[in-house]
Amino acid sequence: MLAIFKGAAVVVLIAGYALAGHLALTLPNGQVIAAALAVGLPALAFVAFCFHYLNRHPQLVAAWRLSAAARLALAGLLAVVPTLSFLWAVWPALLANAHNLYFAQHVGCNALLAWVFGRTLVAGATPLVVSFARMVHPTLPPEIETYARNVTRAWTVFFLVTCVVSVALYLIAPIAVWSTFAVLLQWPSVGAFFVGEFVLRKMLFRNFDHASLKQGFEAYQQHQAHPHPHPAAATKR
Repeated sequence: MLAIFKGAAVVVLIAGYALAGHLALTLPNGQVIAAALAVGLPALAFVAFCFHYLNRHPQLVAAWRLSAAARLALAGLLAVVPTLSFLWAVWPALLANAHNLYFAQHVGCNALLAWVFGRTLVAGATPLVVSFARMVHPTLPPEIETYARNVTRAWTVFFLVTCVVSVALYLIAPIAVWSTFAVLLQWPSVGAFFVGEFVLRKMLFRNFDHASLKQGFEAYQQHQAHPHPHPAAATKR
């Protein structure tokens, strides 16, 4: 029940963030909110990373002989001040280019995802979806491995097509149309693709022991904690 609640909360937060971004882009005088939303999450992520890094490396401030609480406070200060200073310096440019910032983020993220999937399709590499499947099933039947390779191709094409459509709509359509596609429909389209692929896989391979989303996530976490390839997987490569 707790996992369902957490999942629902994540969905609500993503939907709310997307809707707020869409409204800020399409309503008059929404540049301030649009710019704040566009840089807010990256800024928070950067601050969290800096805070975590400085906190995990106390030797960087060890010469000041600070207590543990003082080191935490200093780490937070060193993370927040540069970030706020940078945002203050570029804020006028962000306000003037809020639409362009959203556009660059959308195309850039989808292009990056297309590259992440596509680069694993070159000769000698292991397709990304095959790698994920082996985290749950170290030995894959040949037909499942072929299917997983094709799914990797499909995700690559999906993200590339998203980039192309995004560029086309941004250049020729009103901003409200582009924002509907890029801001409101981005995550629903990814979710629909994911669910559709899962349903198709279940239909094509009815006798295969398909992993649930929870099992897949747990296998990924275990792989990250112990990233040693399974002997059978290493042999197949």
